[in-house]
Amino acid sequence: RPVAVLNSPPDAFTFLRDFVHPNVPCIIKNAIPSNDASGGATGRPLTLTLDEIINHVDEDAKITVDVTPDGHGDCIRSVVVEANHHHDAKQQQQRQERRMFVKPHEKNMGIGKFRDLLRRGRSGCDDRTNSHNGKIVNGNADAGVVPKIDSNGLEVFPLHHHSNCTDKAHSITDTESEVGRPPVVYYSRQNDCLRTEVSKLFSTQLFPPTFPFAEEAFGTGPPDAINLWIGNERSVSSMHKDHYENLFYVCSGQKEFVLC
Repeated sequence: RPVAVLNSPPDAFTFLRDFVHPNVPCIIKNAIPSNDASGGATGRPLTLTLDEIINHVDEDAKITVDVTPDGHGDCIRSVVVEANHHHDAKQQQQRQERRMFVKPHEKNMGIGKFRDLLRRGRSGCDDRTNSHNGKIVNGNADAGVVPKIDSNGLEVFPLHHHSNCTDKAHSITDTESEVGRPPVVYYSRQNDCLRTEVSKLFSTQLFPPTFPFAEEAFGTGPPDAINLWIGNERSVSSMHKDHYENLFYVCSGQKEFVLC
C-alpha cells in the first residue's frame, strides 16, 4: 500500500495506532524545525549539508569511515582464495571461489578528507562506469581489465590474509582499486556516533535529544543511540532486520529504502 506522508509529527496515540502497532512505515515532514542565528524559529525544516557539518566540527575532526571497493559491505559475497596443495613434495596453489560474509574496512580519517574521497569517488564512478553482461560495473577500459561478476551481480575480489597483506593491498583502501576504480567511502558508524564521535556537532543543539511522540509510542524512554550517516548513491546496505524501532531524518539529499 502507498506510504503515508504526514505534514507534521503526529501525536503519540495516532503514531502508535496507525504505524507502530500495524508495523507500517510513514514519512513525517517538518519533524525537526530550523532556527536562525538568533535562535528564533524559521518555519522551515532543518537542512544540513556535509560542508555545513564540517563548518561546525572542523575539517580535521576524526571519524571512522567504512571503505569498500564497490559499496557493498556487511554482506555475503564471492571471494577468491588461494588454496595450497602438496603433490610430489612440491607446493601448488589453486584459486578457489568461496562465498563468505565480508565486512568493510574501517579507516580513521579527518572529515575533510572523507568529503574529498566521497566526491572523488562519485566523479570516478561517472567517468569509468560501463556495462558488462547487463550489470553496471566499473573497470579500467584502457588497461583491458574486465571484472569477474558473480550470480548476484557483485564483483569477485581476492581475499588478502592479514598476515600476508602487501602494501599495495592496504593502499587500495584509500587510493584506487586494482581495476582503476576509486573506493566507496561511507560514514555509517553505529553505537551513538552523533553523541560520541561527532559530539561537537550534537552540542550545537541543531538536533533534538528525542522525539516525544515516538518515545511515548515506543514506550522505551530516550533513544539508546543517535547516529549520523553520510554517503552517496554508491553505498548499499544489505537486507537486514533491526532490533530497534527507528526514525530516520534526511538532512540533505535522499535515502532510499527497499521494504520486504
